[in-house]
Amino acid sequence: MENKKLLPQIGDIAPAFEVQTEKGLLQFPEYSQGCWCIFFAHPANFTSAWTMFSAFLAMKERWLNERNTKVLALTNETLRHNNQWADKARRFIGIYLRAPVIEDLDFHIAKLYGLASGRRPQQGCDRLALIIDPEGIVRLIIHRPLPNIESALLDIERELDRLQGKVTDHEIDKQLEPYGVAELSDAMGRLYKAEPAYFSKKKINPN
Repeated sequence: MENKKLLPQIGDIAPAFEVQTEKGLLQFPEYSQGCWCIFFAHPANFTSAWTMFSAFLAMKERWLNERNTKVLALTNETLRHNNQWADKARRFIGIYLRAPVIEDLDFHIAKLYGLASGRRPQQGCDRLALIIDPEGIVRLIIHRPLPNIESALLDIERELDRLQGKVTDHEIDKQLEPYGVAELSDAMGRLYKAEPAYFSKKKINPN
């Protein structure tokens, strides 16, 4: 029987890899050593989900810096020439993107982490994001269809604060009361409502 490589679970060490990006050679986990890391499955370029994702990266830069957190994105779409992707974001929606994006056309890293990105879903890749701690341990995994990235971003904010001890589990539970809604704004500043997301959380033994 063929051995299948198991995807990293909560409490596991994040798999190491080395890849060239448009910002230069990226080695992981060295990239975020001593920092928290949010590893996103990048949505399809120039879609509404991509706009929300890009806005999060741009507007939350200070918030992420205060939490000693780096961002990394994975895409299975071609980024084309140099900074075309970031340049279009700047020219068309006024967003400056600084986080590196990994071009993963052969799905090597996507299969390593189970991350689903772009327009070409791959079997076994349905994860939207992982939060990895400064020791390189996976602390949170979010599974969600890509169209619901906006509610996932709310999850990430809440859960990063919880994992870093800035809020308690009780405070998180109060934010996620049944049938409650949260307010978001898109890249144009327009407000809309998003249903809160629910996902399982697994406690890990720090020892």
